[in-house]
Amino acid sequence: MNDYHAARQSHTSCMVCGQPENNPDSLQLAFESDVEKRVSTTFEVTERHQGYDGLLHGGMTSTLLDAAMTHCLFIHGIQALTAELVVRFMAPIPVGAELVVSAELTGQRRGIYQLEGSITHNQKALARATSKFIQPK
Repeated sequence: MNDYHAARQSHTSCMVCGQPENNPDSLQLAFESDVEKRVSTTFEVTERHQGYDGLLHGGMTSTLLDAAMTHCLFIHGIQALTAELVVRFMAPIPVGAELVVSAELTGQRRGIYQLEGSITHNQKALARATSKFIQPK
């Protein structure tokens, strides 16, 4: 079993990436990595994800970014918890948009991992986030 799959074993019921047999309400997103160990996935915004009529709920935006960052750590074989998440909402995200959600590890020090994430549509940045994750003791 590789580092990613080993780290992901604690995440099988996740509301974003869990399997339907463990969580029938999961979005079932699958994250892919590149050679730089950045991760990304696509997500189509539907009416069930909206807050204001016709727009993606801000909490869902934050959730997608947090999940991408978590999977980025999994690619590195790291299991850690979100300690801080700062989201910058740059433009409203419409229902029907096909999004690219991505994240990368930007630094680490003493068990604290810094990451950056983004949500884009047609190569336009709609939301960005920075975060700190910590490994539980």
